[in-house]
Amino acid sequence: MLEFIITTLAEFGLIREDFKHQKRIRAKEKQDGVKRPFQKYALQPSALLFLCCFVLVVVSSIVFFAYQRKAIFPKKTKKEIAEMSGRVEAFKAHFNTYPNTINELIGNNPMRQSWKTDAWDRAYQYTITNNGNKFIIISAGYDGKFHTKDDITSSQ
Repeated sequence: MLEFIITTLAEFGLIREDFKHQKRIRAKEKQDGVKRPFQKYALQPSALLFLCCFVLVVVSSIVFFAYQRKAIFPKKTKKEIAEMSGRVEAFKAHFNTYPNTINELIGNNPMRQSWKTDAWDRAYQYTITNNGNKFIIISAGYDGKFHTKDDITSSQ
């Protein structure tokens, strides 16, 4: 109920300000005889408020998604690579060899289907090194290119 009252008062105040704005513009138009349609409609308080809110939402969205790509995605990918590394070691303990591909590691488990790609939705690079004694899982990172400084690798 309180929200309804506050909303009604805010709308009434905005309508009143729009009316006062148009009244001022009409008075100026009568005074000098020049029509001002842009000032009359586009610069009224409700339009300016809408424009400010729109700009705020756009800027907030840009900042949020940029933060997500730079800060949250790397953490999520590191966690996923650590989880995958643990599973690879468990696979080796069970079968006495590392899996040849990530798909072999995933198997039919629907919970691990997300292991095919990193947080940026790019495929991981999985290789077995040192004559089958080690493995490495690499995410291309933020820039999407392998063998650059932003790559995220398993700690092997």
